[in-house]
Amino acid sequence: MKTLKHLAALCAALLLTTAAFGQTARMHLSGTLQNMHLWRGQQVADGGVLAADVNVGLFNDRLKVGLWGGTDFTGDYKEFDYYVSYSVAGFTVAVWDIFNYSPALPFSKDIFNYNKHSTGHFLDLSVAYDFDTKFEVPLRLYWATIFAGRDLNQTGRNRYSTYVNAEYSLFRDEHWIVDVGLGGTFAFNRDGADGGANFYGYDGIDQISLRTTYKLKLGRFDMPVFAHAMWNPDQRAGYLQVGVNLFAF
Repeated sequence: MKTLKHLAALCAALLLTTAAFGQTARMHLSGTLQNMHLWRGQQVADGGVLAADVNVGLFNDRLKVGLWGGTDFTGDYKEFDYYVSYSVAGFTVAVWDIFNYSPALPFSKDIFNYNKHSTGHFLDLSVAYDFDTKFEVPLRLYWATIFAGRDLNQTGRNRYSTYVNAEYSLFRDEHWIVDVGLGGTFAFNRDGADGGANFYGYDGIDQISLRTTYKLKLGRFDMPVFAHAMWNPDQRAGYLQVGVNLFAF
């Protein structure tokens, strides 16, 4: 009951925000179906996943406040996140509260537990820049650092694990997009027992990716389909993800 009250309060706050800003606020809803969930070089879920995003866009969508969630078909993977982002002149700054409460993870499943020693949450600050905005170069750079939550070294202090990524579009036309990417990880704060460990694994290259998107249209609806090949040299693993963006409003 307490959880329902908090969720109702959050939904009410989003609606009040929309009403307060009147015509400058827009509601957005999107959904994706994919055969697995890949994130920053990691395979987070290995079965079919349905994910959804709902957000309020303000100031011509430069500022967004939203919720993201996903689950697989078996219930082995469950995630519910909050985020706020701001975009201007090619830059995007975002803060995410990421809560993966999958049953197998050894963390609290209490969504209101923010004790760093037991919480399932971690807070993530990211900065991205899209060179295409000003320079017509299809290159995107991305930096994200975990600054709170379940990213602790052996002494119980935050490791500030960081992920960096560069992505480049090799090909674009009215139907196809082909992107390649390279990502790596490290941590700012360790102790002697940590070695080269960070939240994602060990320092170094953890993502080499090739992603192809076809801009499928069904009637008046856009339903892009994609195939994403990803290799993780740190884990000596590779994955092929396929999916479809079911809807976006």
